Amino acid sequence: MLQLRSYLTPVYENIEFTLNDGQTDYDLDVNQAAFLSKFQAAGMPIVPSFVMIRTNQTITVKLNKTTNDAITITSTDSPFVIDGVLINNMFLSNASGSNAAVKLFFREAHA
Repeated sequence: MLQLRSYLTPVYENIEFTLNDGQTDYDLDVNQAAFLSKFQAAGMPIVPSFVMIRTNQTITVKLNKTTNDAITITSTDSPFVIDGVLINNMFLSNASGSNAAVKLFFREAHA
């Protein structure tokens, strides 16, 4: 039988959607019902602390609050990884001039 190391988690979440051009502070928690659902269903005691962001346009991301610093991610930065920050919400903005295909892969970071 395969045994996983204790720091690996079988829980992950992938969310894909189109972020419309001109969208400001798109609230992931409000607009994407699946956000954090896999972690909650698995009884995870914490929110994810790792996200891989893929996009085909330049977008900005703020973690947890709209007042936090914006992180600019271009298509050439994709995939962009944020690791080591507890993520209970994300706010995304798109002023690229085109709709952006956004793919977010969340998991709990290694302990």
